[in-house]
Amino acid sequence: MIHSSLSVTSPSGQFFPKAGNPSLGAQRLADFLQVCSDQQVTDIKALINKNQQNHDLLCAIFANSPYLSRLLSKDPAFAARLLATEPADLFQNILTELEQKVPQITDTALISKTLRQAKAKVALITSFTDMAGVWSLNQVTRALTEFAELSVKLAVSHLLRVEMVKGNLALPPHLRDTPTDKLLASPDLARDTGYVVLAMGKMGGFELNYSSDIDLIVLFDNDIVDYTGRKTAQDLFIRLTRNLMKMMQERTADGYVFRTDLRLRPDPGATAIALSMEGAEIYYQSMGLNWERAAMIKARPVAGDLAAGDAFLDRIKSFVWRRHLDYVALEDIYAIKKLIHQHHGHKQIGFAGQDVKLGHGGIREIEFYAQIFQLIAGGREPELRIPATCDALNALVKNNKISPEDNEKLQSAYVYYRTLEHRLQMINDDQTHSLPDTPEELDRVTRFMGYDDQKTFADDLQQHLHTVHDLFTDLLKESHQEEDQPDELLAFPPDIYNKTTIEVIKKAGFDDPQPIYDIMQKWLLGRYRSCRTERARGLLHTLIPDILFHFGKQTNRDVSFLKFDEFISRLPSGVQLFSFIKAQPWLLELLAEIIGMAPYLSDQLAKRPLLLDAVLNQGFFNENHAAADLINHLEGQLVIAKDFQDTLDITRKWANEQKFQCGVQILRNNITAQQAGHILSRVADVILRVMFERVREEFIRKHGQLKQVSFAILALGKLGGRELTTTSDLDLVFIYDSPVGNHMSDGSKPLSVNHYFARLSQQFINALTAMTGEGRLYEVDMRLRPSGNAGPIAVSLEGFEEYQTSQAWTWEHLALTRGRVIIGGQGLKDKINHIIANVLASDSRSPDDTLLHTADMREKLRAEFGTSNVWSVKHTRGGLVDIEFICQYLILRHGHACPDLITPNTLDQIDRLQRHGFIHQKEAVILQEACAFMQNLQVILRLCLGNATKPATMPQGLIDMLCDRFGLSTIDDLENTVRQMQVDVSRIFKELIEVPAKKIIVAQKETTASEGK
Repeated sequence: MIHSSLSVTSPSGQFFPKAGNPSLGAQRLADFLQVCSDQQVTDIKALINKNQQNHDLLCAIFANSPYLSRLLSKDPAFAARLLATEPADLFQNILTELEQKVPQITDTALISKTLRQAKAKVALITSFTDMAGVWSLNQVTRALTEFAELSVKLAVSHLLRVEMVKGNLALPPHLRDTPTDKLLASPDLARDTGYVVLAMGKMGGFELNYSSDIDLIVLFDNDIVDYTGRKTAQDLFIRLTRNLMKMMQERTADGYVFRTDLRLRPDPGATAIALSMEGAEIYYQSMGLNWERAAMIKARPVAGDLAAGDAFLDRIKSFVWRRHLDYVALEDIYAIKKLIHQHHGHKQIGFAGQDVKLGHGGIREIEFYAQIFQLIAGGREPELRIPATCDALNALVKNNKISPEDNEKLQSAYVYYRTLEHRLQMINDDQTHSLPDTPEELDRVTRFMGYDDQKTFADDLQQHLHTVHDLFTDLLKESHQEEDQPDELLAFPPDIYNKTTIEVIKKAGFDDPQPIYDIMQKWLLGRYRSCRTERARGLLHTLIPDILFHFGKQTNRDVSFLKFDEFISRLPSGVQLFSFIKAQPWLLELLAEIIGMAPYLSDQLAKRPLLLDAVLNQGFFNENHAAADLINHLEGQLVIAKDFQDTLDITRKWANEQKFQCGVQILRNNITAQQAGHILSRVADVILRVMFERVREEFIRKHGQLKQVSFAILALGKLGGRELTTTSDLDLVFIYDSPVGNHMSDGSKPLSVNHYFARLSQQFINALTAMTGEGRLYEVDMRLRPSGNAGPIAVSLEGFEEYQTSQAWTWEHLALTRGRVIIGGQGLKDKINHIIANVLASDSRSPDDTLLHTADMREKLRAEFGTSNVWSVKHTRGGLVDIEFICQYLILRHGHACPDLITPNTLDQIDRLQRHGFIHQKEAVILQEACAFMQNLQVILRLCLGNATKPATMPQGLIDMLCDRFGLSTIDDLENTVRQMQVDVSRIFKELIEVPAKKIIVAQKETTASEGK
């Protein structure tokens, strides 16, 4: 709440100004009172004397600020209102008066005069409330920004009206019935004109300082503009923009409104001051630089066609907010910072002449501190996309990017600097950020800031400067962008082997240094696509010592380094990855691990090196979120999707990152196969739910909706049992429920119920399986739907029930034991679960037929996929398929007597079968241990080798990891252990299924033979 007087009642009172020359201040105050008396403003003396602080404040102003002194003397009546009126009310009255008065004025000169007179009043209000501590810094800068925004709005609307009256612009649709002589130049007039002004910098962030320029970008949308003149729309808008600048910044007897800077537009040296949106989009998406991304963080439309401006910013969102963690931006920001210091000659932190904006430890370093995190992570964390610096810092604390303590230091310094900056600018309305360098002027600023002596002032200022600069420097060090990096790099001359470099390679532990030398020399000669740019080679050159160190620690160093070379050779580009590693060198250790033991994962990483982004997510190595958290995270990523193709790419990138995270956790032994299965299944559930909603939304636009109809997706196989691996496909069944019969959808292209869900299901499958630049989400297997490949792609609930109860084969019921509904309303989920439970618990099933069909199906699978390879733990005799068949058969055999057996996960099935007495405890322990062991082995092998499972393909790093993981000495010991488990499982399978089935077959043959006799 803003206080009703200018008395100091807030902490900002520590900066209450003092008169640099008290006698001069008192004399000028007396002169001012005489002016007031001459103009019949007689009540002001009582207002001043009513409060000692009012008197002291005016004395300080008249002693220190020629600019504010002139404004007060020029308008004594307003000075009296300022002392007598609530500042917030006074400010709001000015804005309201402008909103009501200016749109009716048709004379440009009169509007310019009106805005300038209002600016003088706003300058007095904000300076008084700032110095008296009545308004916070945020209130002061917001008031200045709101006035600037309204000024530009009103000026733009006036200039657009001028062109409409001249006949150069058609009236927008909502004003077509209005006579041109009745047009009001209100902000609403600019709607649907296609001309927009974007505020950048401090104006965009509601952070204007006392004498700020306003940074603007002026654009027009040719698809919206209705130009009716004789030349071109661009000619018109260039002229209009020049007139806008003149209205804002031309100095008259009434002063000026705001200095205006248009140099933040794309390529300002070569482009017009008003640009087409199409041209600007092409520039940003193809040539835009990281400093322009940083500038766009604060961009917002403030005048003209605001909707067109919002649409433009939405279209370039992918330029500003990258989907991957962008450490190239960090280097660019650091380079900009160095150029600023070089250009302005900033050597060290001082006092006299110190630049509090651009100098070491100043405002710019605080802004960069926030923007570094925003540019690096804002694409993945939308909550960081905040224009205002202080608000952005607070968001960084919430997202655990910076500590509350560091935030407090930065916030405190920011308020101090901006307060000082305002005092410097209030003196003569100069756009300055530097302290004066003469003793007399320094003394004036010292007193104007409320200090008694320069030493205390200097100590406070320098403490803030050093604190901020240390924090900024530490951030650069953490990201390996230090200012004092050594220039000495290992040399790789082309004609001879450099002895020093060879010695370094030897010390790193490599057996044969010359091939390693040759490889690195090849990188620096740009022989690979990833090393062709000078920047990429420079980054890679600086990383060579770290690369040698981390790969020198691998079991088979030379071979691992060769594999790393293969990895480099397959990279599509290098700058992003090399910048990433330079900022986070410990990633080389992880990369060396992956390359040394997981060729398949390494291949995936080579295709998509930015998967390493995920490693920097908080909790990457030990945290796995609940489904709701995952959905929120994915939905946050999808905010920047411009179209459905973007949705496909973003979901694939997100899924790849989640799979990669899970894979690394498996390699690091942070999670078991069972935990991985649950995590990967949860990720798949989330992907399917989110993607289905996006597909359905697209589908509804064309075909509409079906009333009183519901839809569900049933997962079977590994997804149903929550046992997915990183290479699993998805077994799905699509089911719809239409109680009202076969009616048509309500879209522009209506479909009947069965056609509707058939097409929706196919489009959903396409969205999952389509190959994009980010790969595909999953392969989808529909063969477990009713009637298999011959059946409809989506089946009605009645059809599903009828098929399962009267037509399904036993093997289809075996598969149904893994059923889990993952998408659908609760009502339909309950119906499907009820059908599954009834089918699996049916007592009409013949025990002998169930046994025979189970054994027969297992033999068919063995004939098609069987192998003697002990490492192929899924299909080998005694492997995971045998365990699954045992459990599924027993559920079908005893489900009618014990419905509690029905659960989709294999290990849970074994537990329930043993608990209810359908498997002896000894056999249950064997199956439990074998299942868990082989699932762990399978998930590691698939992660590291893909579908290759032969020992000859295993790198030494993988062999070492497997032996360590399972507590065995050699790979032979591991093979023997796995083989024995498979023998034990095979024995149980034979006892429960294979042998009894053969006995039935023999008995049936004997019966048939006997009947034949």
